[in-house]
Amino acid sequence: MKNIDKKFRVSKNKLMTSVLALFGGFIATGIIENSITDFDENLVPCMIIAVSVGLVCAALCIIFVKEYYMQIREDGFELVKGKKVTKYDFSAFAGSNVTRHYMNGIYTGTSREIQILESSGKTTKINANNLSKGSFAELVTYLGQTRFTQAHDIEATAEYFKEGIEFQIPNEKIVKANKKKVIGWTAFVVALAVLFIGMMIYSLITKYDSTTFFVIMIFAGLGALIELFMELIPAAVTYHKMKNMPARIRIDEYSLTIGDKTFISSSILNIMLVPAEYTILTRDFIVITKNNEKIKYNFGKNDLKGKLTYASYDKLSSAIEVWCIANKINFMQILG
Repeated sequence: MKNIDKKFRVSKNKLMTSVLALFGGFIATGIIENSITDFDENLVPCMIIAVSVGLVCAALCIIFVKEYYMQIREDGFELVKGKKVTKYDFSAFAGSNVTRHYMNGIYTGTSREIQILESSGKTTKINANNLSKGSFAELVTYLGQTRFTQAHDIEATAEYFKEGIEFQIPNEKIVKANKKKVIGWTAFVVALAVLFIGMMIYSLITKYDSTTFFVIMIFAGLGALIELFMELIPAAVTYHKMKNMPARIRIDEYSLTIGDKTFISSSILNIMLVPAEYTILTRDFIVITKNNEKIKYNFGKNDLKGKLTYASYDKLSSAIEVWCIANKINFMQILG
């Protein structure tokens, strides 16, 4: 990646703190006013003072709170906070973190974080929630460009792919394992739902009054809902996505063959992959051609036993990334 000069605004600290300061100053002033004067009798002047204090607090935040920017250069990157600019080599990039948040089984959002290793050995964590999924993936791709040593690059550009590398994928076995998972969770959720509905109908007909009975009924209903959204639906979505998992992938010097479809390197605009170490996302593999054709493949989701995904996905993704470097194809990680 040469002649890079790209800027990413990774935070919205100014906006968030200003809004909090506005409401915090307004509420705090109102509480103080109410304790020293009759708020109802002096409503208009009290409101004016409270609003004024809130606006002053917000204005101070706008003036003094600084945003985080990351500037990508050809020889490294810069962390910009206000007028303070700290320069780093790409080797200082210590990784990224993406966390999906749930409350009572309901998805509430995703947080994104960039980690930088300081010269002191301390790791600085930068909140990058302001970035979209695509921008975050692009930034991490730029920051992680020195993962490959010079020896690795030489290997990639010389003999590594000349004879071709082939990955045999037991796709039928993996898809069948995911189907069994969907069937298993379906049976479990249906059983809990039937138990809940049956107990509810029984209680309505017989007027049965028992604390233990109702606790079991409520737990059955909640269990069915939680497992439906936490396990069954994600398993069903993954199973549907991975039905086109190829049986083989072959990589040679200038072409990439996935199943029965061959892509010449010069025809590919972009390749996107979910990293092997990510456990929160299904292993999507996307090829985008220069004709704007977008072909999606899926290799399941990383699991402890390794039965629900392709076991050598880590080797496959590494080979694809090196091949992209060798053929000057834009490669991006899908980070959620």
